[in-house]
Amino acid sequence: MDSTTMKTHFLKPFVTAIDGGGVGELPSERFSFSSSNIRGDVFSRISFSGFWSPDDTLKTWFKKMQALHEPIWRKAGIFEAIKASTYKIRKDQSLLLPLVENWCHTTKTFIFPWGEATITLEDVMVLLGFSVLGSSVFAPLESSEMRVSLENLQAETRELRVKDKDLRQVSWVSRFFGRGDQTEHEAFLVMWLSLFVFPGIARPGISKDVFPLAIRLARGDRVALAPAVLGKVYRDLSLIQASAREESSTGNVNLKSLFKLVQLWAWERFKNTRPTAVQIPIGEPRVAQWDNLDLPQRPENVCFDEFEWRPYTKPLPNWSPLRLYVEEAMVVTVENSIDDEFLSFARSVRSCKLVGIGIVEDYNPHRVARQFGMDQELPGLVSDRSSFTEQEAWEDYNKSLNGLELYMPSRLATGSVTERYQDWWLKSISKFLETFDARNRAVDEIENGGASASTQLPVSQLCNELAKGTSEDLSNKGCKRGREEDEGAMDYKDDEESDDNLTFALIKSTRNDESGSKAEKSMVLKPSDNESESNPEDFWRETAKKLEEIQERLQQRKLAIAEIASKLETGMARRNQMKNGNSAA
Repeated sequence: MDSTTMKTHFLKPFVTAIDGGGVGELPSERFSFSSSNIRGDVFSRISFSGFWSPDDTLKTWFKKMQALHEPIWRKAGIFEAIKASTYKIRKDQSLLLPLVENWCHTTKTFIFPWGEATITLEDVMVLLGFSVLGSSVFAPLESSEMRVSLENLQAETRELRVKDKDLRQVSWVSRFFGRGDQTEHEAFLVMWLSLFVFPGIARPGISKDVFPLAIRLARGDRVALAPAVLGKVYRDLSLIQASAREESSTGNVNLKSLFKLVQLWAWERFKNTRPTAVQIPIGEPRVAQWDNLDLPQRPENVCFDEFEWRPYTKPLPNWSPLRLYVEEAMVVTVENSIDDEFLSFARSVRSCKLVGIGIVEDYNPHRVARQFGMDQELPGLVSDRSSFTEQEAWEDYNKSLNGLELYMPSRLATGSVTERYQDWWLKSISKFLETFDARNRAVDEIENGGASASTQLPVSQLCNELAKGTSEDLSNKGCKRGREEDEGAMDYKDDEESDDNLTFALIKSTRNDESGSKAEKSMVLKPSDNESESNPEDFWRETAKKLEEIQERLQQRKLAIAEIASKLETGMARRNQMKNGNSAA
């Protein structure tokens, strides 16, 4: 039998032992409060500023400025973002409320029964058109000409405040619209940044904090707006969680981010949550398919399943996927001449800090590797950057990647999970289900990561289905990735690649069957050609022995899962009895 090798790719950091102490565990406090606290209390006090859409006057101003400054906008990386901001996204509160319940402020991911998922830099780039590349949002004005422009803009603002101290949108437009000079362009970008990038107050108004940024963009300076936008969204998601935990908190919760990104992400990823999209007009961004749609009627208990791991790899009428979604997997070396889209992908898959104006947030793409077409291994702990200043965090985000090798998965790849990860998740999910199962909803297979149809399942049946899925998968594939006791049999790529690559390649062996097709044997010891050819009976005897060992481990796992399920159902039965007793009282 001929043997060949193939690789599986993980995002760093990851670990290969559950009990080794380096796993980025789900925090216990994630399970310490009731989801009803978020729905019933906090959301009644939330004000959103991230769903504003332009009126007819602003749309007219947009068109005028585009005709004059499109080349500059393209150079600055904001052309697609400005176009995307002209579309109206109706706030779908019945979707946002249950979705935010699943946010974990420590991991910066949503936690579902089938695994973790999150909003990434890729989502910000594709859905809202913001650039992952460029200089920081807080970089200073470098030329004296820029500083003079800032002084002039500030002087006009002081005059305007005499009549309108709040700097409302209508006053700003009246002051600058139609002037035909450089200041009009700068003022337009100030308004766009204040309303549609960094909305900071409960009603549309102008923020002086974005003046320097607008002046830089007006001259074609490329700025990395994507990490700043995503960092604010992360902060607001965590703000909701923090408010839910503070029993004494009764004040309003003012969200100052483009929270429509959360809703767009959900519509793109969960089929059962979205309205019926419209066809995208020729030349318009992807977000146009969600423009001003009637919101769907949905039950109170939204079920987040049928997750789409890579929605942006599929073409739509009048919209083509980005160049980074290649047909066949490839490895490219990051260098100065690399395509900007490939470099943007490299930034998107690297764990780092998200930096904005007054914002530093963790970014953990290694916890959701399947969203990038990679395989999911146990998420490792990231380096402690809690004490980083904005400048230090930016230097970490923007560190040179030149010379590193970047794996670009095929656009058809969705990845899978290792057996280690599945074992770890089953243990973690027992805690999660104590809160999530209040709605008694779940998916049938963790292996499919929400891709399979869901049903209403009690905890015991869910656990049995998870175990069954694992058993079937192991039987079909021979051996799941990552058997801990077979670490010595894993043929890792040389250590030199570990430091020079953004992903880690792990070699798997495949073997041609009698018909000539390749039957995958994931992460198992590759037998020598002499052994497999000279004594095939010994080889199959050894294979059968390994399968027996796997079945024995699966049986032990089923018993452990059954015990967990029994304890959970007993606990929930007690809580229901107490709840019914309180209601009767």
